[in-house]
Amino acid sequence: MPRLRLSAVLPVALIGLLPVTLQADDFETVNPGPDAAQISGRPGNEVQDIYPVNFIEINGKNLIPRSILWLEPGSYTIKVQVLATQPRPPAARARRHQDYPGHNVIELELEAGKTYEIRARFNKGSEGPPYSVILHRVDE
Repeated sequence: MPRLRLSAVLPVALIGLLPVTLQADDFETVNPGPDAAQISGRPGNEVQDIYPVNFIEINGKNLIPRSILWLEPGSYTIKVQVLATQPRPPAARARRHQDYPGHNVIELELEAGKTYEIRARFNKGSEGPPYSVILHRVDE
């Protein structure tokens, strides 16, 4: 049985992953500075049922999940991944997140020089989605 060397297989395996990586991060961000708006998904505050998020999609374009981005001022539709440790309420356990389209999306109008803190809020006792995406705070 012929043996393959790892050095011969590894480059081929990495090339197979390359298009997925490039496609998943096909979104233009900008450098930090006074002409950019920052969006931040961390930290959370579990005592207040507020949880951190990662940004996974902006205006329909997929991102490699990350918790901080700098964007040009403008309107954005931002999809997040909720990073919660709180278990879902019993009523919602039988349902999946797919039962609530748009539950992890927020629309924002961003201004230069501001930081927008986006978080997920645990909806205690709700019959709807277990979490809602909120604009927690804006810093100038």
